[in-house]
Amino acid sequence: MNLPAEKSLNFTASGKRLLGKLRPERLWLALVFALAVISVTFSVLGPRLLGEGTNLIFSGVVSKSLPSGSSQADVIAGLRASGDSTQADMLSGMTLTPGLGIDFAMLSTVLFWALALYVLSSVFSWMQAYVLNGVVQRTVYRLREEIAAKINRLPLSYFDKKPRGELLSRVTNDVDNISQSLQQSLSQVVTSLLTVIGVIVMMLILSPLLALIALVTVPLTLVITAFIAKRSQKLFVAQWANTGELNGQIEETFTGHALVKVFGR
Repeated sequence: MNLPAEKSLNFTASGKRLLGKLRPERLWLALVFALAVISVTFSVLGPRLLGEGTNLIFSGVVSKSLPSGSSQADVIAGLRASGDSTQADMLSGMTLTPGLGIDFAMLSTVLFWALALYVLSSVFSWMQAYVLNGVVQRTVYRLREEIAAKINRLPLSYFDKKPRGELLSRVTNDVDNISQSLQQSLSQVVTSLLTVIGVIVMMLILSPLLALIALVTVPLTLVITAFIAKRSQKLFVAQWANTGELNGQIEETFTGHALVKVFGR
């Protein structure tokens, strides 16, 4: 009964309790998720349009170098007849107009829509951050109210046995960490997960083989991340345990120095 309380390392249980604090904001969280989906969708489609713009430029440069008056089929047939099947295969996958250069009108249209997608993505991302900030601040406000109510219910004997600095660290530093974690983690988890899904889908659409090669490195990344997280969790807990002890020492030794002098100590 007299042993000091152990610091909980059960992330699952703590995470469930923390998510329970967000239950009153579930409708706003649904809006945050919807805004994140729209923002990520636009940001993923942007590179696709830029790729179309690159194709227009490359096709225009190649078309300019081909003899005017001939068709794309005639040029490809001539290359195959001369034994240059590699270049013929490359040209067969393009849309060419021999003798003409870059279609700047079409290129301008593509770039305009790409710019519009990126602007819309930024707008929806800002809206998501704005709504999420309100959700987090209201949640932390309710949490601070609960902490204040709990402190008011505690007997005076508790405060006599507890260093004031440690109590202040719990009320200020720990709650600030929760606020910062909710603000950053919720947004990053949702956005990153949706971005990964969107990018994988786009990669599979463009080239399944290249997508498979790129995804081979994902398990290695997950293993490294899990290894680092396992080591950093203990250090993070130790860091804030030491912060509480330091705050307690400062409060008792320096901030309370004037009070000690009053008692002639």
